Amino acid sequence: MKLLDEIKVAIVEDEAISSDELKYIISKDGRFKVVGQAYDGISALTLIESEEPDIAFIDINIPGKNGIKLAEDVKEIFPDIILIFLTAYDTYAIRAFELKVYDYILKPYDEKRIAESLNCALNTISNRNENEIINILSKLENKQALKKIPCENNGKIILIDVNKISFFYSEGERNYVKTNKDIYCTTKTLQELTEKTNFFRCHRSYVVNLEKVKEVYPWFNGTYKLIIDDDENNEIPVSRSHVKEIKIILGL
Repeated sequence: MKLLDEIKVAIVEDEAISSDELKYIISKDGRFKVVGQAYDGISALTLIESEEPDIAFIDINIPGKNGIKLAEDVKEIFPDIILIFLTAYDTYAIRAFELKVYDYILKPYDEKRIAESLNCALNTISNRNENEIINILSKLENKQALKKIPCENNGKIILIDVNKISFFYSEGERNYVKTNKDIYCTTKTLQELTEKTNFFRCHRSYVVNLEKVKEVYPWFNGTYKLIIDDDENNEIPVSRSHVKEIKIILGL
């Protein structure tokens, strides 16, 4: 799932001239960005795992690992990726259908045909994103939020107002509640705290109150960091798997 600011495309084609021709055709439409070109099945899988493109054009007859096997491997990792086969032959159409390949384009390339395929793919991505955005926001709205969280403090149980909490986090085998100045232990799991508050699970070890976030900035390898408006200006990591969700929620 992604916001439709940039549709990432990968090209897998063993002939450099054909690959560059396809890149040129795709790049003429500013809505799409070619993030990489691979010339064999092995390097193609590495490229797709690294860049996580929305669309991959795959030539069936490529060395190392043919396009059919590559498509099978890619679908296991990224089931929602849109795959478009490229071939000079139509003998693979049935297998392409079985793999739920989005389109099947015969060579030589026809610019109009490729544009039609890209437009259809864009509509599919747009509709898919709209449904996922609705689901994400619906889950947030339907939570039955707790108003206070029970915490341990010097052998007693105290109730901390949720509005005063900046984030929850785990360290070792213990879970903690962080307010502006203080830290408390809680027996509740991060999963329970996520389900019972309107906080956001941005990382396996962190659940953050988005009302306390004052800055967001990109970090390394596709991750983000959140700066919390508390005394320490704590930095909270956002894992790659949650970046797209938080961009939707915060309207980034």
